[in-house]
Parts: sequence; C-alpha cells; structure tokens
Amino acid sequence: MDTAKLRGTLSKFSLRKYLDGHEDLYMLLTAVVIGLLAGGGNIIFRHMISFFQGIFYGDTSEFALETFRNAPVWKIILIPAAGGLMVGIISISFKFAKGHGVPDVMRAMALNRNISPLVALIKTVSSAITLGSGGSAGREGPIVQIGAAIGSGVGKLFNFSSNRMRTVAACGAAGGLAATFNAPIGGAMFAAEVLLGEFGLKTFSPIIISSVIATAISRAYLGHEVTFEAPIYELVSIFELPLYGVLGLVCAVVGVVFIRSFYFIEGKFENLAVPPWTKPAIGGLMMGCVALASPEVMGVGYDTIMNVLHGSQLGAFLIVIVVLKIIATSFTLGSGGSGGLFVPSLFIGAVTGGFFGWAAHMVFPASTAGSGAYALVAMSAMLSATLRAPMTAILIIFEITQSYTVILPLMMTAIIANLAAEKLEKESIFTWVLTKQGVRIKKGVEEKILESIRVRDVLFTGVTSFRENTPFRDILSGIQSAPHMHFPVLDGNNCLIGMISLVDIKEVLFEQGLEDIVVAGDICTRKNIIYLEPENTLTEAMEKLGKKDLEALPVVENTSDGLRFIGLLRRGDLIIAYNKRVAGITD
Repeated sequence: MDTAKLRGTLSKFSLRKYLDGHEDLYMLLTAVVIGLLAGGGNIIFRHMISFFQGIFYGDTSEFALETFRNAPVWKIILIPAAGGLMVGIISISFKFAKGHGVPDVMRAMALNRNISPLVALIKTVSSAITLGSGGSAGREGPIVQIGAAIGSGVGKLFNFSSNRMRTVAACGAAGGLAATFNAPIGGAMFAAEVLLGEFGLKTFSPIIISSVIATAISRAYLGHEVTFEAPIYELVSIFELPLYGVLGLVCAVVGVVFIRSFYFIEGKFENLAVPPWTKPAIGGLMMGCVALASPEVMGVGYDTIMNVLHGSQLGAFLIVIVVLKIIATSFTLGSGGSGGLFVPSLFIGAVTGGFFGWAAHMVFPASTAGSGAYALVAMSAMLSATLRAPMTAILIIFEITQSYTVILPLMMTAIIANLAAEKLEKESIFTWVLTKQGVRIKKGVEEKILESIRVRDVLFTGVTSFRENTPFRDILSGIQSAPHMHFPVLDGNNCLIGMISLVDIKEVLFEQGLEDIVVAGDICTRKNIIYLEPENTLTEAMEKLGKKDLEALPVVENTSDGLRFIGLLRRGDLIIAYNKRVAGITD
C-alpha cells in the first residue's frame, strides 16, 4: 500500500517535472483546461440569464423585444429597479458584483494581481439578475471577467508565476468572449489586443487554444448558429467608399459621446448622497422610464440589431433610439448594475449605421446598398471607436455575421473610426476609468506598477534632521547611526530650507577647528532642491532621483509657511515596494 502511494507520488513528481521543462506544452494543456471551464461557464451564465428573465417576464428567449413591448408599464419601470436593488444588496458584501467588469480585469492584469475565483460565481449571479430584469447591458463584459477569474484560479492552483498568471487570465477571458459570441478568432484577438496589448507567439498560442476549446464546448451545447444572421450585401459602386469613410467619422463622434456620457452619468451616481447599495435600483428605475419611450433599449437588444441589419427598422426614429440607448446603458451600468458595454456598442453602431444607410439610400438609391450594409459596417466602426481595438472590431464582426462581402468597407470604416476617435478622446471606454485611477494600460508593466504606487505609501519618517544652527560637531554625531545619507535642514516651523549630503560633510570634515564654528546652514544645499510630494507616483520619483543619481529625496507638503517636511523617499524603499507589487505581496 505504501509502495503504491510512493510510486504515485513519484509519478506525479516526474510528470510535473517534465511539464515544467516543457513550458509551451504545459501552457497549452492548461489552456485546454481553462477553455473547457470557460465554455462551461458561458453555458451556465446564459442559463442563469434565462432563469431570471423567465421569473421577471415569463420569457426565457434572448430575443425578448416583443415581450418587453407587451409588458405592462409597471413591469417596465419596476422590474429593472428590483433587479438593481438585488444587485445592490449583493454588492454590500461583494463590491465586484457591480460594474462592467473588463476594466477590473485590465487593472488586475496590468498590476500582476490575481482575480479571485469567487468573482466568477458572484458576477454570474449579479449580471444574470441585471440582464434578466431588462437592464440595458451586454453579457460579454461579465463573461470576460468570469473567464479571467477561472483562468486566474487555475493559475493559482498550479502556483504559476506572475507572467503565466497574466497569460492564463487572458486565456479565460478569450474563452469566455469566444464562447458567448461563437467567435474564437475575435475572442483571442480581444484578449491579445485589449487585455494584454501584445501578440507574442508564446502568449498568443494558449489564448487561441482556450478560445477554440471554449467555442467548441459552446457549439456542442448551443449549436452552430451565428450570433447575427446578416443578409448578403455587396459594394454596389466605388462611389460608396467615400460614404463609408464619412460613416467612420460619424461613428467616431457617436462613440466618443457614448464614452463621455457614460462616465458623466457614472460620476453623478458616485456623488449621489444615498446608500451605495440603493444606486443600482435608482438607475434601474430611471432606465425603466427611458424604456417607456422605446422598449428597444431593454436587455441585450439582439432583436433590434437583427431588425436593423435586415432593413425592417428604418427612419429618423433610429437616431432617437441611439440617444435613448446611450442614456439607458449609462443609467444601468453607471449606477452600479452588472453587465457589459460591448453589445451596447454593437447596438449603437448598428442603429447609427442603419440611419446613415437609410439616409444615404434615400439620396443615392442607384449607387448605394441597403441600410443593413451600413449597419453591419457601423457595428465594427463603433467597436473600434469605443474599444480602440480595430483588429478585434473587424474580426469579431466578420465572425459573428460570417458576411465577407463587405469586408473592404468594414476594414476602412473601422480604421477611420479608430483614428478619429483617438483624436477626439484619448481613452477608450475601458481605459477611461483606469486612467482616472492612475493605471496606464498602454505603458509597460514596470511603469504601470510604478504609477500605481504613491510616494506616501513608501514614505520613510524616521529621519535624522537638523536645525539651521546645529553645530557641525552635532551633525557628525547625528549621522553616525542614521539609516540614510541625505539629511534635511529645517526651520522652526519644520519647513525644509536645505539638504545636507555626505559630499557636503566631506568638504569640511578634515578642516581642523571647524566643529563648533560651522553650522548646518553653512554647508547645506539651499538652491534648486529636488523634492517630492505625497501624491507623486513612483514613476515621478524615479525620474527625479535619476536627475542627479540621488539615493533619497525629501518629501514635503506645500503650505503657506513653506515646504513642510514629512519624510524621505529612499531609493531602496522604492525598489522594495516595486518588488512586493510584482510578487503580489500587500501589507
């Protein structure tokens, strides 16, 4: 019995040792596991949405527009509010239950932090409630977060390094998105382009494997149908290309309006003087009131997208739907509801393109395609404008519609929308909030980490300091046991007037008879003192330390009396703080 156990242990040890020596194979096998779990997670999530929608409205279909249209007024107003209240109550214990998820994944990956597997469970429930109650949101944001949590959980189980953890989290996110849209290439591209920002073969290979496996699981259970059945379109004439260029510019403007409107309303909810757990209910109530004018804004909106693609929903009212969808989504998610911004972007793009195509066809009937072609192209352009990921936008629209005939205008319009949107608004709909929090996704991992830490977090306060009239003899005595090599000179209000370094001391150290004559004010450096403030980032600290290759800098608060000294930032403390953050250690 003991011999059998020993052999089993040795066998496991040998397998683990073998896999550790073949990292590519190890990561690919791990990606298969994550893909299986992400595909299963997508199936569970979709059933949860149907479950809650059945409870609230008696309809479990994804295409529930007619149910919303026929629902009594009290349901349209109160059920989203009830859903918001349920999410708000969950968020009392689990703050991550709220929001659209993708920025949280981007933040965790940028700062090399793990994502708790508990996120997958709670996010499944809270997002299913929001979407099932008719909230204006998509299911892709939550499934990205759910998938990333699954990947991170697998990585933690296998005790992966920080680099591997980023890869497996991206594998989970790609698998989740691929499964929910039945789009393996688009899911993989999203993870690489939006979450990781890189396309290295070692990183991209396991992402593709996870994406394919998750899609296969989803197709085996849910079928092979494309997400949106787009009719066959064609480029009627070369004259249309300039029109598609204009459409790209229009989508850029609408996309930026969507980004700014969303975060404006989110900011208003953040400042609302009510208990935080009540805010999603208020947002749900306000969204319900908007839905009275247009039930199309409720839920994921697949019905409306399909109607516009097939040209069965036309006219100037489409512009009204665009405006109402922006407002409804902002109320639902900006207040703390749980869902994604990906599908609302598709919705807004489709309706914007549908209106543009309808108007263009009215003016140029003989040389333009139907409005559905412009709607299809605008879906990609709007994703490009809001996500700032043109490759993802192009590939995912191609996959979810499997319509190749408009690939040329689709590519051109997506690129134009991306470039124009960047000119109007630097941040995407995902990075806007992260930049506000000091997390720069577009920078390298090292700089992201340094920018996430403030000087106040690593401040050294046990500083040996001197007054301006401190004799040189006392200075020599004070520096002997000091744990630093730069010494502040302070006035009577503890304000910084100069700094003494070992170089300054060396200049008078061997002069005889100066111990009681020279004072701190005589030898300190007073001009052009480089200093930091508590809110500076470690990136700024590194830049200032590097100007004169200093080992420490004074940290001050700028007051009416002067630069009030509060501590030192030592180069060694900065390095330790960086290493701790890389290793995932928190105090």
